[in-house]
Amino acid sequence: MKRLLVLVSLILTASLVGQAVEHAPTVAQCQADQRVWLTRLEDTDNASALPNFDVLTKWNSEMSDCQTVDPDRQFKYYNTGVEIRINQGLRLANFVARHGLWDKFVAEDAAGKR
Repeated sequence: MKRLLVLVSLILTASLVGQAVEHAPTVAQCQADQRVWLTRLEDTDNASALPNFDVLTKWNSEMSDCQTVDPDRQFKYYNTGVEIRINQGLRLANFVARHGLWDKFVAEDAAGKR
């Protein structure tokens, strides 16, 4: 039992090594990122130049954090987060359509699979 606890402890410790500690963004970082990202999201001529889905998820997380860090501009961060989620939703819908999964999705949704 003692060996198992030591092993589990070592595994958990090893899994934490190398992970960056996330800090809340600064007000200046929030404001700069919000302006740049919203401009990029609204540039529909260059939608393919946007980062991948995972990066957009991180952007959205930062915009959520920024609402707390810079409450005076809370709506701007909220709005940018909405734009990010709309972009992600459109990507998911396009994927479903490209792979002919729409009818299956609608049928499963109607059956209560959510």
